[in-house]
Amino acid sequence: MKNFRHAIIVAAALTMGQTATASAASLPLPPVVEPMPIPEPVAATDYYLRSYIGITNQEIDTFTNDVIANGPFTIIDHDFDSSPFIGLGIGFVYSDRFRFDLTGEYRGKSDFDGLDSYTGCAFGAGVCTNEYTGNKSEWLFLANGYWDIGTFRGFTPYVGGGIGTAAVTLRDFRDVNQLAGAVHWASDNTEWNFAWALNAGFSYEISPDLTFDMGYRFAYLGDGKTGSFKTFVPADPGGPLTLKDIVSHDVMVGLRWNFGGDSCCDIPEAMPIPYK
Repeated sequence: MKNFRHAIIVAAALTMGQTATASAASLPLPPVVEPMPIPEPVAATDYYLRSYIGITNQEIDTFTNDVIANGPFTIIDHDFDSSPFIGLGIGFVYSDRFRFDLTGEYRGKSDFDGLDSYTGCAFGAGVCTNEYTGNKSEWLFLANGYWDIGTFRGFTPYVGGGIGTAAVTLRDFRDVNQLAGAVHWASDNTEWNFAWALNAGFSYEISPDLTFDMGYRFAYLGDGKTGSFKTFVPADPGGPLTLKDIVSHDVMVGLRWNFGGDSCCDIPEAMPIPYK
């Protein structure tokens, strides 16, 4: 009888085990949850507006006209006064290292003084001089690119360059020979030239939306040319005076207003995998 009870208990246990196994086998497997894809980092473009002011230090290679080019003339001096300029631009930040902008600026009036001498002049003086006076201004338009080298204690040094065009206007030019009592004057004229520039400077982020900028620029502006010279004798016109290879050493300060996107270099975090 005792053995019979043991047999019943063992049979019941085996039956329950098989039932549990069958029940477990009949349950559906949990769904396989695919991990959500990690977003690719996107370089979100930040745009900026900029304004700046500065001071020029200009010079030329030489000046000439058809009389100077074909006579015994020696160029003694040619100087420009410094002049202010003001500009505006719009740009975008391509990455944490590179940015680009378009700028337009007006460069104010700069007075010019030139002097030449020649031999064989009248009145037995042996050597005479011509004194040249006038003024110059420009519009300068450039497409610029910059390399921001890195940020050190809040300061970001950069180098850059640009190409574009310059409208060089010469006004009120006179050629005076004191000894001979001769005066020539030229009509005003504007020349459109290919222009280029090299930059170096630094910026400082005042806030996420505002950046201070200070820099140096070497700008090549091309040639300036007056209209034809005239005298009191209509039959004695002179050719235009050309100022060769105008360059300028500019110092400028300005502000950049940043807008239009998140940081260019933030990489989105991966989303957590939702397991239940």
